Amino acid sequence: MLIQTVFGLMAALFCAYVSFNDKLLPDDDPSKGRTLSSRERGEDGERQVSAELRSHLARLCGDDWLVLDGLVLIHAPGSTFPTAEIDHLAITPFGIFVIETKHRTGVVSRGETDETVTLTTVDGQRLVRTSPLRQNAAKVRFLRELLAPRLWIVEGLGVFSHEAAMVAPTLPAALLERSELYRHLRVRQQQFARTGTGRLPIRKIADVILQHADTRPDALAEHRRRIQEPGVREQG
Repeated sequence: MLIQTVFGLMAALFCAYVSFNDKLLPDDDPSKGRTLSSRERGEDGERQVSAELRSHLARLCGDDWLVLDGLVLIHAPGSTFPTAEIDHLAITPFGIFVIETKHRTGVVSRGETDETVTLTTVDGQRLVRTSPLRQNAAKVRFLRELLAPRLWIVEGLGVFSHEAAMVAPTLPAALLERSELYRHLRVRQQQFARTGTGRLPIRKIADVILQHADTRPDALAEHRRRIQEPGVREQG
């Protein structure tokens, strides 16, 4: 209860601070003289996370890692919705990480169910959103079944990329602010080292996954058009 009270006060102060600091809300593109669309803001967040992810892995692993951005995974071939988008797939010597990026401002806290989160915006609106962990669930499950041995870590992460986002400490540890990503990976690396398991074969893992991916240049655009069709539930 004390933690929730303290966090509530911090969240209120955070929202008040952000609301009076427009520089923390870079939703406009001065060079183009217009407000960025939701898709453009999302892509900006994905670029930030991709760049930092690559920097963190280079620091932790040297050149023994691979990051695939915007990967279209064929996880349900033959179905009405055969593909899913992975914002960033990080293949490292200590685990495989499926990362969903959200470029939203405000305070992120628990939703009504484990499958949702609540976003409290700077103007006080409380919006219910699907949890990034829920969006990642089918992709993570597919990769766990695809890759052997099962001792290899396959973890889904949700990263809130905007600097004006605050993630409640009561949420699962796999939901992160962008600034927390390096520490999370470092902890996972140390945990893996204590298992005594050998370094994961990056190229072998990538080859297996890419056999179940659509790598055509138009694959991502086609996937996004498909999930926007009426009656189709978004799956990432």
